[in-house]
Amino acid sequence: MKNKTVMMISFLIALSLATSAVEASSTEEKPIIVCTTTILASFVEQIGGEYVDVIPIIPSGVCPAHYDIRPGDVYAVSKASLVIYHGFEPWFEGLIAASGNVNVTRIKIGGPWHPYTAALTYVRRIRDALVEALPEYSNYFNENAYRVSLEINATAEEIMENATTIGVSEVKVVCMLWQKGFVEWLGFNVIAAYKPPEKMSLSEILELTSKAEEEGAVLVIDNLPSGYKFGAKLAADIGAQHVILTNFPGAIPGTETYAKMIEYNARQLFEAVRRYRLMQGRIRELTDTLNTVNMYMKAFMVTTVIFLATTILEALILYKRRE
Repeated sequence: MKNKTVMMISFLIALSLATSAVEASSTEEKPIIVCTTTILASFVEQIGGEYVDVIPIIPSGVCPAHYDIRPGDVYAVSKASLVIYHGFEPWFEGLIAASGNVNVTRIKIGGPWHPYTAALTYVRRIRDALVEALPEYSNYFNENAYRVSLEINATAEEIMENATTIGVSEVKVVCMLWQKGFVEWLGFNVIAAYKPPEKMSLSEILELTSKAEEEGAVLVIDNLPSGYKFGAKLAADIGAQHVILTNFPGAIPGTETYAKMIEYNARQLFEAVRRYRLMQGRIRELTDTLNTVNMYMKAFMVTTVIFLATTILEALILYKRRE
């Protein structure tokens, strides 16, 4: 009995090890796709699904221009079957050279991903890249790309309905340049867009502040990876609402895909408009109350003056009569 138990345990251990080896082998056989940003990685993950291992390089809240390559990035590229990039990464060629994987397939997907129609172009180009790299899974990639496009279109339609209901075309805003495409697509009146703060001169900052104040900007819209201290100060200086949006999925919880990211960004903008209007409504109510109080005060003062004048006149009349 004891021998049978030992044999059974040995069999189960061997089976477990064999299963683990098969799983490890299966995992190792997946092509590694390195993406420079999370906007690219999120689309590859959604479309490639279980047939690819995706490694993003730049964390979602970091500006690509300011990113410093790490040893782990070099190692990832050295093992990659495919590298997808935008073209604005100043360190890209150095990364490829450092990895030693100079013959790795590179796919450049440049251009903006706002508004959503531009993002759909990203979906199509990433789908095509995956189909070319792994043609045996082309049906799977096409189906996933179709679902991703449906989700983006449905989210964009809902966002636009809300934008129309709120009446954002009447709202004047100042925004960071990298968010201008998205904000204008929503229908906001963008009176000015500013560069990364570190690239702005003092005269440009003063001009922007003056224009925002004169035009009556309601919102100052920042781009998270570019920093938000400048926008916060500008909003405080002109009495506007400060809003921080993200251009890269995953920077904020609940923004793991493009559709979720634009839904989050739109919600932040709409809520800021509602806050501003609520504050303006309260300010008007307070102003009306103060005006009413002032009117009553003036009436009280007039009444008091008349009363005093009447009292003095009566006193004079009584005094004359006594004489």
